[in-house]
Amino acid sequence: MDIVFLTHPTAGGLAGAVGAVVAGAPLFSDGLRALRLRRRLRRLGTPPASCAPGGFGHVEGTVALESPLFAPLSARPCAAFRLELRAEGAPIAATVGEERSFRVVSREGLVHVEADDVRWRLPHTAEREVAPDEVLSGTLARWLESSPEVLLWRRSGGRLRLIERALVAGAACHVVGRVERVRAEATAVAVEDETVLLRTGTDGVPEVVETGAARGRRDAWHATGADGPELWVGPDGLVDFTLVSDRAPTAADLAMPRWRTFGVLIGPVLSLLGLLYLAAAVDALRGLGH
Repeated sequence: MDIVFLTHPTAGGLAGAVGAVVAGAPLFSDGLRALRLRRRLRRLGTPPASCAPGGFGHVEGTVALESPLFAPLSARPCAAFRLELRAEGAPIAATVGEERSFRVVSREGLVHVEADDVRWRLPHTAEREVAPDEVLSGTLARWLESSPEVLLWRRSGGRLRLIERALVAGAACHVVGRVERVRAEATAVAVEDETVLLRTGTDGVPEVVETGAARGRRDAWHATGADGPELWVGPDGLVDFTLVSDRAPTAADLAMPRWRTFGVLIGPVLSLLGLLYLAAAVDALRGLGH
């Protein structure tokens, strides 16, 4: 390779080239996800759009819990909460919280919502001021201990303001994400080819043994019975976007910054430049060896 811009490769240059090659792939992947998400959100339209199974859609209904979770201030059952810890008189703040998978009772049926990688838009549900000498419950004390800065402020005699935001049971809920149908039709499953006939050797009657594949299909069929959810909403691995809100999503909620899509171009360019530098460095070092 004939080069004029590189005569003596340096350790810093080689390290930077390797870093550019390594960083190019995740930048491209993130940009591609952002581009796909922008297209899906643009096609989603104005809520409530259709939530046809097997596509990106919007589900509207009321919250139903799958596991017990209580908001720390209002003590109301909820699917998720955020507790804002603010120091009065000092720029100290922290946010803690917890979320669980839950269900939405909608017009389309019962919907299961995964809690992983969710963008939560939670309403204000409670607020409280805490004096330095006030005795707190075990739950609140545990959440304060999760923020060392806030805990140090309280122990030094400062007052706190706690703000709770939660998605409580029975509240209106809007979910945007990948929608899949999970409930199977009530049809018989043929398992003749999944059984093994073993002769006991005593009465001449073969014994039917259920294999693991047949048992798995049976358990899956029972799990999707009449009392289970009909739809599932969650990340699909391509865009990993799920929005849960107490109100209809606005255009700002569904907006995706255009700059995030630049990784589709920046990632390959970085990797290419890094490879060119490494190739030129190899040629330069080979020339020095001769």
